[in-house]
Amino acid sequence: MPASLRPGRPRHPAYDHRCPHCSAPEKARCTTISGRHTKTAPCPARLAAWATATACCTTCQVPQTYPCHDNGRRRDDVHPARYTEAEETAA
Repeated sequence: MPASLRPGRPRHPAYDHRCPHCSAPEKARCTTISGRHTKTAPCPARLAAWATATACCTTCQVPQTYPCHDNGRRRDDVHPARYTEAEETAA
């Protein structure tokens, strides 16, 4: 059945990427580290990976696929402006 005909709300576009935290594959929901329970929302690491792959960061001026940085020091997460840019690109 096509996704446009399925009932319910649309999936977050971050599910198109593998989760670096819980290792959930593409199109699958995130799980706990043990893999026994599924989560209702994507892991923050999966959201950061999606934003990094989708959008350029307007705060630190890096292109897609490059991690955000603060004065040359790599960040573990991404700037909030990059999330906003990724959401606008996905919409």
